[in-house]
Amino acid sequence: MNTFAIIGAGFSGTVAAIEFLNRATGDAQLVMINRSGSIARGLAYGTNSPQHLLNVPAGNMTALADEPNSFLEYCRKQGQEVASNSFISRKTYGDYLEKLLDNAITTASPRVRTKKIIAEVLSLTRSEQGAAITLSNGETLQANQVALAFGHFPPANPPALEAIVKTHFFQRDPWQQRAPSHHSKSSTILLIGGGLTAIDVITNLIKSGHTGKIYMLSRRGILPQTHRVSRSNSMIGNSTSTLLLNSPPSIAKYFRIIRQEINKNSLQGIDWRDIIASIRPITSELWTRLSDYERRKFLRHAQSYWDAHRHRVAPETYQILEAALAGNQVVPIAGRINSIEVKDSLVTVDIKSRRKEVIQKVTASLIINCTGPSSDLRKSTDPLINQLMKDDLISADTLGLGLRVEDTLFVKNSTDLPSNWLSYVGPMLKADRWESTAVPELREVARSLAIKICEIFEQGQTPPTSKH
Repeated sequence: MNTFAIIGAGFSGTVAAIEFLNRATGDAQLVMINRSGSIARGLAYGTNSPQHLLNVPAGNMTALADEPNSFLEYCRKQGQEVASNSFISRKTYGDYLEKLLDNAITTASPRVRTKKIIAEVLSLTRSEQGAAITLSNGETLQANQVALAFGHFPPANPPALEAIVKTHFFQRDPWQQRAPSHHSKSSTILLIGGGLTAIDVITNLIKSGHTGKIYMLSRRGILPQTHRVSRSNSMIGNSTSTLLLNSPPSIAKYFRIIRQEINKNSLQGIDWRDIIASIRPITSELWTRLSDYERRKFLRHAQSYWDAHRHRVAPETYQILEAALAGNQVVPIAGRINSIEVKDSLVTVDIKSRRKEVIQKVTASLIINCTGPSSDLRKSTDPLINQLMKDDLISADTLGLGLRVEDTLFVKNSTDLPSNWLSYVGPMLKADRWESTAVPELREVARSLAIKICEIFEQGQTPPTSKH
């Protein structure tokens, strides 16, 4: 009997499991391994708070590529009045994923068994069958195929805050549940980062009754844009995509074309969001065409602008932010930390303004790291990642964006040799595909991986003994 093991049970691992269960017909075993008990949840959908909303409209949040209305139908069966442009809670989405998985297990072929294991993977090594998986519960499993489905790592500590990272003044993980402390609801808080993570933290603070000032420091001071309240009926052709694909692979040329297309189409009443959405199917191809030099230019000079317009927030969440900005409770700052000093029960940060040669002082009782998750394998402290890197089973890209894979999602080692038993699905595909970080892209790659594994099992392929 063939065994397919998936390590990680967030969105990507869960959808890969569902797609495999929906397709596998021969004698097979699916093993889902997760180090927390939150199967089908992960960080994004593990919240129990209804305050945390999805950043994508419900109509585009189906987990199943072949069933476009799956999520909408689930919500309506739960008695929720939703439309395709509704923004639903992340908790509801976690419930939906869990229900899909339960249904897939129930309706799978009787020749396919499913096993869920709550344990940490201590090591993953090559064996004659494919792989040997050593678990923290003392068990060792054998699998023919293994899919890594871990997400991002916790945010990296900003170097400028090194002096306080081990104190109660600093919170590295914005989603960490903190014990009661001396930080009151009227305390001043400084957020490092101005993207979606910062907006989520602000929303959570305000909805929980926080009245103190919240400073939001980022290098450029750019805030995320909002989704529209209603979806557009505008019909967008392929002109923007055609122009981009026919242009030389250059960030400057890409952005020039996008700005020109936005300006031209605005005269016809077409919203800029429609132009951005129209190039989503080719974003990975545009990224693949770029040299490392051009990719570095994008990361340094243009990513913050792209992220603000591409990864938008729900209108309800944006209204909370707007009100807080108007009331001067939230204050964005563009600049960088110049120095930091702890005195009594507060920490004072000197911030050098981006556009003026002035120093602004911010005194706060808590600094929260909202720089976003890390994806650099080389800086990971995770024992499994370190072992896989040391054994040259996986490799990081040169820009620290994630994990390198070939077209069918099997991982590459440092010499570009693809594995025949170890694959990856998850947001660290960003290294090779850039935009494979959200549901619409990840559901497609999870589906394609499940199909590939089913084909391997049906053809009776057993990985031969090799170093990779």
